[in-house]
Order: sequence, then C-alpha cells, then structure tokens
Amino acid sequence: MVLIFLSVLSVVALYTVRDAVTGEQVSKNIHTNAVAMQSAETAMRLCEDAVRTGQAMLGSASVVKNDASEGLAGGDMPTQWKTRANWYAGAAKVTLIPADYITTASMRPLPRPRCMIEQYRLRRPDGDATLSDPYLITAVGYSPDYLANANGNAVAGSEVWLQSVLRP
Repeated sequence: MVLIFLSVLSVVALYTVRDAVTGEQVSKNIHTNAVAMQSAETAMRLCEDAVRTGQAMLGSASVVKNDASEGLAGGDMPTQWKTRANWYAGAAKVTLIPADYITTASMRPLPRPRCMIEQYRLRRPDGDATLSDPYLITAVGYSPDYLANANGNAVAGSEVWLQSVLRP
C-alpha cells in the first residue's frame, strides 16, 4: 500500500515540476517577444520622427530614405522591405538605430533595431493628379538572445516587424 502511495505521489510531483518548467518557458518567450516589440517600436518612432522633422541623421547614423516612386505604377506599394538582403547591417537601404537610443544597457539587442523608409506615389483613381507622396516605414526589432542562421532566418530569440504609412 505504501509503495502504491509513493508511486502516485512521485507521478504527481513529476507533473508538477514539468508544469513549472513549461510555465517558465512560456514566461521567458513572452518577455523575449515584448523586448523585441519595444525595440521595433523604438526604430519605428525614430524613423517616423526623422521623416516628420526632415532629419538626415540619428546620432551617428544617417537616415536612409529610399524613393521607390519611379519604378511603381500609381498606387502600388513599395517592395524593397520584402527583400531580406536589404536588412543586413551594411545594406545601403536600411537605417541602423544607434545603440545610444536604446536606454537600457542590459537589454540592448544585437543586432540593433533598424528601419527602412520608402517613399512612393499615391494617385487618385482617375490618375489625374498625385494626392501625396507618403512614406512606408518598416521597422524590425530583435530580442537580446536573437540568433540567425546564414540565410538570415531566426533560430533563437524573437524578431518583430512593424509597418506604418506616414503622409508628410
């Protein structure tokens, strides 16, 4: 009888430990995603402000504005943000957010957050006149434990993408 009771107690303890470990993993994933989201939001806001104020620099980094309006038909959205190679740190089309803009030193993600600003033409349906030249701003943020393979695909950590359209 004692042996059966001890076996049941061991199984209950095993499931309790497993649930605690699973809960801790879920909590870590939520935290990792939240840090990546905050990183992407920082990049998004800084690039939006650069467009609004006409800034050419963010600290020591130049703000890159890609004019995509030439190759697009009226009303088509820019597509440079879809090419993974355009997002690497040395790419000419991306603005890398300086490390000093992320205030918490222990949470500074590597790679640093980045954004891409693409201007395009928005035309009226009848095609007569241009309404405005809005900007499509795409931002990417990473968690501190982010790792990518040689193809640029995430193998650990979190990667968050955000987009906004801004009419100056």
